[in-house]
Amino acid sequence: MREVVVVGAGLAGVRAAGSLRAEGFDGRLTVVSDERELPYDRPPLTKQVVAGTMTGDDIRLAGEAEFGARWIRGTGAVGLDRERRRVRLADGAELPYDGVVLAPGAKAREWPGAGVPDGVVTVRGLADVRRLRAEVAGGADEVVIVGAGFVGVELASSLSGLGVKVTLVEPFGAPLRALGGTVAEVVSEAAGRAGVALRLGVGVRGFAAAAGGRVRAVVLADGAEVSASLVVVAIGMVPATGWLVGSGLALPSGRIHCDERLFARAAGGAGGAGVADPAVVVAGDAAWCEAVRTAEGPVPLEHWSNAAAQGELAGRNLLAGPAAAEPYVHVPSFWTAAFGLRIRSVGLPGTGDREVVEAGSAAEGAVLVAHYRGERLVGAVSVNQGKLLPGYARRLN
Repeated sequence: MREVVVVGAGLAGVRAAGSLRAEGFDGRLTVVSDERELPYDRPPLTKQVVAGTMTGDDIRLAGEAEFGARWIRGTGAVGLDRERRRVRLADGAELPYDGVVLAPGAKAREWPGAGVPDGVVTVRGLADVRRLRAEVAGGADEVVIVGAGFVGVELASSLSGLGVKVTLVEPFGAPLRALGGTVAEVVSEAAGRAGVALRLGVGVRGFAAAAGGRVRAVVLADGAEVSASLVVVAIGMVPATGWLVGSGLALPSGRIHCDERLFARAAGGAGGAGVADPAVVVAGDAAWCEAVRTAEGPVPLEHWSNAAAQGELAGRNLLAGPAAAEPYVHVPSFWTAAFGLRIRSVGLPGTGDREVVEAGSAAEGAVLVAHYRGERLVGAVSVNQGKLLPGYARRLN
């Protein structure tokens, strides 16, 4: 193997590139990114970078100088020809490969309706955060965040800490609902104490604009208007895999289907997926990996630890080949911080059918919640009780 192309310069792509070099690959290595930025770590974006306690320089990932790679920045991949083994770029260039790592990541889901006025934005990358901070510095002092998942809650915490009036709208009932009702209760109480207004269980009809075309309010499903000088749409992510349509790879729900050793599967065959391609491995947010699954089948993971671990293994397995490749074995983990709370999870808590408070309480603002499917532990979440989680991780391993 003399030519390897890594598509994506996020955490998974950078870890894959580093792994290739660490395993002795001394051929031509090319890393492709549609962002002009140097590689950077995403978790601090909606926390420390929005808050102003870190800058883009503080979150740089090792990579561009360290790996002896050719880096193509600001020009994304637009096609994959597996028969000819070529990655086609937006500028028309083609990159030959003996092996390719697909780590394209995900993009913020845009508002699905028409007539979106100026001042309605999404936040995914460093450029988005710079724009958000510029808006706030320029006088945007009433921010409505639509969506109370991880991104929405982290932004609400960071912006309220800057003195911005924040309203958090969640149509489906509770903030961080994927972590269960107890954690949602603790987060709601903390958000209220921080001065964040919560509008829970009510949908969004659209946006009202001022005469100049700038957003002035979010219109809720009940007809009420919430005043806004800036709106952040935080309604999830979509895998950045549109360019792979026509590649012959299996793309369930837009994600790249890969086997337990991270080799991408071709479309067709039982369940819509066929044989694995020995020249194509997958890592990160865009992966639909057979090794990460519940009783119903594989589940996607958009967590830092998963991207890091998959990236490292993808590089090793690409060099080793399918016969010698290792299966992906990883206990998912996640952490965040918001409103003075340190929230951590292990396993897949959202896949359980019941939750049990096993330490602390919601009233104390410090709690450990175990999630079970029947009698089997599937995950655990701690709020300000992180020292208890390792024991649960061992039970899940």
